[in-house]
Amino acid sequence: MKNLLLLLLIVPLVSFGQKLLDNTLEEAVTYTHTKDYYPYLNLTTQDTLILPINIDVELSVESLRDLNLKSNYFYIRLKEAYYTKSDSVYITKSLDTIKTDVMNYVQLIYPESDQTFIGGVYFDGKINDSTYQYTNSLFEGVLPHKWDLRNYPFDNQQLKIRFRALEDSSYISLNVTKLYSPSLSNDFPDLMDGFSVEGISFKKRYLTDLFSMIETSEGIQRNLVVEEIIFLVDIDRKGSFLYFKLFFGAFLSFIISCLVFFISRNLFETRITLSLGGIFGAVGNKYFVESAMPEIQVLTKADLINNLVILLIIINVFIVIAQQNKEINLGALEKNKNAALFMVALFIITNSVIILF
Repeated sequence: MKNLLLLLLIVPLVSFGQKLLDNTLEEAVTYTHTKDYYPYLNLTTQDTLILPINIDVELSVESLRDLNLKSNYFYIRLKEAYYTKSDSVYITKSLDTIKTDVMNYVQLIYPESDQTFIGGVYFDGKINDSTYQYTNSLFEGVLPHKWDLRNYPFDNQQLKIRFRALEDSSYISLNVTKLYSPSLSNDFPDLMDGFSVEGISFKKRYLTDLFSMIETSEGIQRNLVVEEIIFLVDIDRKGSFLYFKLFFGAFLSFIISCLVFFISRNLFETRITLSLGGIFGAVGNKYFVESAMPEIQVLTKADLINNLVILLIIINVFIVIAQQNKEINLGALEKNKNAALFMVALFIITNSVIILF
């Protein structure tokens, strides 16, 4: 009888203990991420690895050269560094190994070239209270550049240096490091005369890969989205000298066309010949400017200035003809002095508007 009672007490206790053990095991393997869904990691609520992994980017530009209108590439030498608070290897509570070294998750975007050189050092270990990994690399090579010449020859250019994450933004996040600001060398002796480096800024954007899909949970899929940090090096063109260099011929043609107002109205043939000579000079200068520029499909300030000079010379021709024709009355412009002052003032005002706006 005693054995029976003891058996009846032991069975419920064993069942209750087994239930507690099952509950404990269930809590230990409550996953926040599983291998079934992106990023395919066995992470439980007890794991200390936090996603996304933040990687900080540092940049220092040391040299620039080969910035040429007829080339879509420029040569650069820079130093890049990556920082992160995550260790390079993480062991999960389920004893899985996750490699989180920064070299595998972020890269500088550059085209293949014979001029490319990359070298550097990688450190893995606790640097300070907030940094566990650090890499410092030197890059020399060419990067692409898309010229924006709408304001040529008063244009400012932005050279772009791109750092891109190699995994989805839910796994890897890029930021500019707060330890060191992006920096520029104090001098760029190899940069073409006429350009000056004004500063550096950065922006962040997200790129959607239309050909890659990830499954984030059961039945939910989306395109892969990666982060990109873009550093912008501001290049200013010293346009005043180039302005006179490019348009001296056009301005000289306009001045010649204005000289007709200092010739007697009785010498119509001389006046009209001089005016037409100014037109040919302005057209020739227009082709000279276009030959110095690459083929572009947008209207530039250089085009506007050239076309304006040609138009003003044509107006001069019209005034000369109207002054000779008794049926046309130009009012105050019938006098050569007034006509000359009007055309000079119109030239200055219209050129100023184009340059400033």
